[in-house]
Amino acid sequence: MTDKDREKLESIGLRFRARRNELYYSLKDVSNLTGISTGTLNGIERGKDLTLTNFLILCRSLEIQPKTFFQSDIELSAPYSLPPDVQERISINKKLDDLVYYSDFFNSPKRVSDVLKELNIDKSQSNKFSVYLSAYCEEGALEYEQQGNYKEYRKKAHATSKNPENG
Repeated sequence: MTDKDREKLESIGLRFRARRNELYYSLKDVSNLTGISTGTLNGIERGKDLTLTNFLILCRSLEIQPKTFFQSDIELSAPYSLPPDVQERISINKKLDDLVYYSDFFNSPKRVSDVLKELNIDKSQSNKFSVYLSAYCEEGALEYEQQGNYKEYRKKAHATSKNPENG
């Protein structure tokens, strides 16, 4: 957990405690209202053990709008980075999506070697890219025709652009 996350959770816990005190509720009173144990409530008030479910239950029970806890934006960055192989896979998937959905590259038949050349990727990756292109065929974006010992891929006649919202 980052220091910023810890600080935010502590701030939320203090706000819950302050509201509980404003209402003259004991921890046992809040436990009776929420079904959350007094030990867990004590932890939440100290910035620990807060789940989204408990957060929402406490907001409803103590009559606090959840948005009041997030008046300012929080930093949107993961505490860790993805491994290099995952970053590479994501980058390749984006480049392939661009070729398949947002360019005319596959308007004419292309072999895996053509795709590798277009993306400046080593030929040793051809088996992996055959799998990738087959997935586009299964989605209905591409189709292929077997030409001897290789396949030629092209856009399917009725294929539509991928909606970025649906990933």
